[in-house]
Amino acid sequence: MNYGSLSDLGQNMMLRRQGAGLKTTLARLTTELTTGDRQNLSSHVRGDFGPLAGLERTLTRLDGFASGRSDLQLRVSGMQTSLAAMQNTISTFGTDLTAAASLEQPDVLDAKLASASGRLSQVVSYLNTQVSGQFLFAGVATGQKPLIEADEIMSHINAIATVATDVTDFTTQVSAWFHDSGGGFETLAYGGSTRPQSGIAISEQRRIDLPLKGDDPAFRAILQDLAIATAISEGVITVTQAEKRNVLSQAGQGLIASEQALIGMQRDTGVSENLLTDADVAGRVERGILEMARSKITSADPYETASALEAVQFQIETLYVLTARTSQLRLSDYLR
Repeated sequence: MNYGSLSDLGQNMMLRRQGAGLKTTLARLTTELTTGDRQNLSSHVRGDFGPLAGLERTLTRLDGFASGRSDLQLRVSGMQTSLAAMQNTISTFGTDLTAAASLEQPDVLDAKLASASGRLSQVVSYLNTQVSGQFLFAGVATGQKPLIEADEIMSHINAIATVATDVTDFTTQVSAWFHDSGGGFETLAYGGSTRPQSGIAISEQRRIDLPLKGDDPAFRAILQDLAIATAISEGVITVTQAEKRNVLSQAGQGLIASEQALIGMQRDTGVSENLLTDADVAGRVERGILEMARSKITSADPYETASALEAVQFQIETLYVLTARTSQLRLSDYLR
């Protein structure tokens, strides 16, 4: 550097500017070395942020899918747990009723029948399960409670018993109440949506359905058989022992068939769980690849940065030496 044509003041100002510039560069390189991120990204990409913006948009979409899958996994897991609990509630009860009804031992049948009311309450509770404030079996209306309580259901069944002419008429009317379109169950008991949750995106390519709702025919059948058993247990309908055995045998056989339906539901729900797991793995792999691509743009090379930092430090040291020497010059030394 040639400073011969500059005045002392000019040299001093130029040295100050160079020192300030080197300190700024030193601070930038030090930050890049410690954080691993480029500080002057615009200069590095030469003003073309298109590729980086594209990567950021894709990563944001992946985050959205991951968040949605996390919520869905909780809900699907909750459904699976509820279905398993329902199966456990009715699994032995159906066979016990059928077996006890085949015997002419009223005490044995009454002992098996005593838990009917509690089992009905349990099934209703499982169908009203909530996860993260959302009802699992309400279709798209996740904010609405799917079913009224078990005692409210029984109040409607007991009302049927008061007008039924005999036990056959009673069971026929109860079946119609639960299963007929526009019947009592749909208008008085079920509070969810008739639309299932379908076409839920879990990735760019995959969607799943959550078709189970509290008004599913299999659930109605379970509730019907348990309600009839509860009504018989509580004596709201007058029956002979033969009629009692016949009605409860039919209810028991219905519960055995319903257990198979629950097993099928658990199988289908397990398929949804596997799809969510597969999508989660694929999403993490894709995110890792995209993060590597983003890192190549935004991350500073540690070896390159360290070399540049060493060069700047040398320049600063040289500038300090030069500044010290020029500050020691005197007019008498110059005139010699």
